[in-house]
Amino acid sequence: MNPNDVKEVFNLINISQEICIAGHKSPDGDCIGSVMALYEFLKPLNKNLTVCVDGAIPFNYRQFVRQGIIADKYDNREFDLLFILDCSDAERLGKFKDVLKNTKKSVCIDHHKTNESYATINIIEPTMSSTGELLYDILKTSGGKLTKQIAEYIYIAILTDTGRFSYSSTSSATHRKAAELIELGVNVAEIDNTVYNSKPSNVVRAFIESIGGIELYFCNKFGVASVTRDILERNNVEMGDVDGVVEFIREIKEVEVSCVLKEYGEKNTKISLRSKNDIDVSAVSVKFGGGGHAKAAGFEIEDTVENAKKILIETFKEQFGE
Repeated sequence: MNPNDVKEVFNLINISQEICIAGHKSPDGDCIGSVMALYEFLKPLNKNLTVCVDGAIPFNYRQFVRQGIIADKYDNREFDLLFILDCSDAERLGKFKDVLKNTKKSVCIDHHKTNESYATINIIEPTMSSTGELLYDILKTSGGKLTKQIAEYIYIAILTDTGRFSYSSTSSATHRKAAELIELGVNVAEIDNTVYNSKPSNVVRAFIESIGGIELYFCNKFGVASVTRDILERNNVEMGDVDGVVEFIREIKEVEVSCVLKEYGEKNTKISLRSKNDIDVSAVSVKFGGGGHAKAAGFEIEDTVENAKKILIETFKEQFGE
């Protein structure tokens, strides 16, 4: 993290009045936690704040998001300063991607190694467990006291993007920062229960349907499942609500790479990949215009779920030496 970049970020905040905070489409816990933490940090500064996130907030994060603060659409409004959090490329802003064209200065804070450094200032730290952890380091340099609410949002970001502190990106520094957040008043049990132990029955049914269709290839090393629009409609749930399927597949002993295909449209399939050991799924993701980390990555294919699955199976033939 370049101290000069961080200093310039706070200079830009001081001289800016119209500020936009944006996260990636189909937001996850790291995105939501980071966006809301920065919002709470900037709110006392009497700036005009706009929050842009494309996609429904999953059920387990809704109580953490202030109702009505997320913009429904982008009306070509101009901003002095744009913060882009946890977003490796401009396309991932979804319906808000044009906001980048209508801002004087932009700051991207991210931890994806595939980040394209597309903002005016890019603070990218691939070794960080999460964007939330990186944002925490940045906010601490302000010298101001961080509130309990900001600490809770940062904790949510770190907790979810480390898989409850289980992924290899979790460092001793990550644990130390989590301890600092707890000292600021974070109720660990309460947040864990809300994020992980509050699934409505219809969400559970959709999850069960999805994992019921798991298919295994290449001597069970490659596991695939689909979350289709039919499953969502039958159970009256949003795509973002059916979380954890790709991690469930990875729990299978023989599986080296897990894959979930999410059907957003007839010819729009989003792919999530997870890896256990040596296979770098971000390298596969980049080939399809996506990004991510060595053990967690994703991209989109403009095709049906079935055709996307065939493409993925063919792609991983080479990875598994078939």
